[in-house]
Order: sequence, then C-alpha cells, then structure tokens
Amino acid sequence: MNDVARAAGVSQATVSFVLNDRRDIPVAPATRQRVLEAASTLRYRTDRRAQELRIGRSTTIGVVSHGVASHPFAGSILRGLQREALRRSHAVMVIDVDVEATAADVTDAVAGLVDRGVGAVVHASAGTRPVQIGDVDGAVRTAFVACWPADGSAPGEALLLPDDRGGGRAVAAHVLGLGHRSIAFLGGPARDHARRERERGLDEALGLAGLPLDSVRRFDGDYGTRSGYRLAARVLEGDDRPSALLCGNDQMALGAYLAARDLGLRVPHDLSIAGYDDQEALANQLVPELSTVALPHDALGARAAEILIGDPPPEPVTEFVECEVVVRESTSPPPLNTY
Repeated sequence: MNDVARAAGVSQATVSFVLNDRRDIPVAPATRQRVLEAASTLRYRTDRRAQELRIGRSTTIGVVSHGVASHPFAGSILRGLQREALRRSHAVMVIDVDVEATAADVTDAVAGLVDRGVGAVVHASAGTRPVQIGDVDGAVRTAFVACWPADGSAPGEALLLPDDRGGGRAVAAHVLGLGHRSIAFLGGPARDHARRERERGLDEALGLAGLPLDSVRRFDGDYGTRSGYRLAARVLEGDDRPSALLCGNDQMALGAYLAARDLGLRVPHDLSIAGYDDQEALANQLVPELSTVALPHDALGARAAEILIGDPPPEPVTEFVECEVVVRESTSPPPLNTY
C-alpha cells in the first residue's frame, strides 16, 4: 500500500479509502483515479479477508444467470457488473441456470452461492421477463437485472430494467423524423413484455407526431430471422408497401433484409429497416449496417454492482435505464414515389 501511495502522491489512508471504496469519506475524483491507476500499474491486490473483517460483510457478489452467461450478446451484463465490482475491490461468482429452470433449481443455485460466502445475489436474465427465484435467504441482499420474481414477491433492493418504452419511442421518432408515414411494425410475441413496451413507445411517438395509432400496420412474430423474413415478405408484396419497417429485434431485421433482397428492394433507397437490441456481431456486419436500438446491458450490470456494494437504500430501487438509438446506414428519408 505504501508503494501505491508513493506512486499516486497521496497518503496511505487515502489509498485505503479508495481501494476499500469508502464512499463516506470524500476523495476527489482525480485523486481516486490516480490511486486506481497506480494500484493497477503496481498490480496491487487488496487483502480480501482483512477487508471483509473490517467492513463486516462479504466482498463477493453472486450472480444467478438466467441464460445470460450463454447468450451471445447479453453477456455484457456480466461484464459491466464484474468491471464495477473489481473497481470496488469485490469479486463476482456466477452460476448459470437454464431459462426454463424451476424454483427448486434456482434455490439450489442460490444456496450454492451463499454456501461459498457471497454477500449479495444478482438475478440477471438475457431477455426481460419474470424468473424463478427459489427459496431466497432473506439475509442476502438481492437485485434483479432485466427480470423480476415470477412469484410476485418484492424484487429485493433493486429492480433494474431497460427502458424499452423509451427505446421504442426513440426509434419510431427517428423514422418519423426522416419523413416516413407508411410504416409497419414487425414485433415479437404479442404477450412478450419487451414487445409490449416497445409498441407502447411507438404509440407515444405517433401521438407526439399527431398521427393515428392505426397508421402503422402491426404484426406478431417470434424474434427469429425466419419470422422476420415471413412477415416482411408478406407486407412488402402488397400494393401498399410501407417505406419503413420497425423490427422487434436485429434477428428479425436480418430476415427483413433477406426478404427485401429477394423482392429486388434496396435498403435504404427503397426501404428503411430498423432493428432492436444492437447485437453488434450482426448489426454492424450487415450491408448496409443496421440502424437499431442498443440495450444497456453493460450499464445495468454496473448499476447492480454499485447498489449492492454500497449501503442498503432506504427503499427498494426501481430504475429504467435508457435504450439509445444507434443510427447507421439502413434508415434514410423515404423515396419520393411514396408521396
């Protein structure tokens, strides 16, 4: 610790305050950053056991991953959580359960984490939905990321969700702002939470633009590429072809690209297409690159760690994290012959 203090030009006490994340003691942001950089350069490691004895609680966060760890893009929830935890000298332990896990399965997972000394548990899901939580030890702090208890119980200290309504409103406003008035919405399953929220956002954008809700044609899909292809082909083959498609996710947008290609339509010259999720391995590899909405997975994970490592909030926290529109090349003003 003395070496870190010397390298950062601060006292050992300041180093201790920063590395133990003592938020009750004010440290200037620039000083905090200097200490963290010095500790990283010198490969300094906090004595975790001594830290736990000092603060009186575990410095390990357990994560019950409801499909997150094995998901191609939702894994950024874990990256954000782990980065913030490490920054605050905490460790992360993950157990992945099947998306169809029973309450008994999740009870076993939570028990396994608690038996290994975690001080808090995060339930995280790859898709916004209710999840089984099992028989949770009330003494363990809990937070829910992109999910909530299926049994209707209170979601612990924090319920953190993507603002899908805001995202749906923003991407609709983007397309409307380009001048599109002939739009089709290719959504996910009708009962899916995220689909419903995104469609509500679309309705809000239409209202703000002074347009009737029935000015947008709506279709139910299943978030798959084939579903996107089937629905896009159906709507694009008609005489009243829309000038823009708002797709339930990037996979459905890929299907819409393929349908447009097979029908001889150019994106975005003849047809604008927007997705949702910002699956970067897909969205920025398409030609043209896909305009979409980014789910804030990284920010959700980081916020969960921040809440659980800090002092318990006086009341349970519910937060909706912004979903930003990522404008790329697949959206442009409508062709002149649509007027």
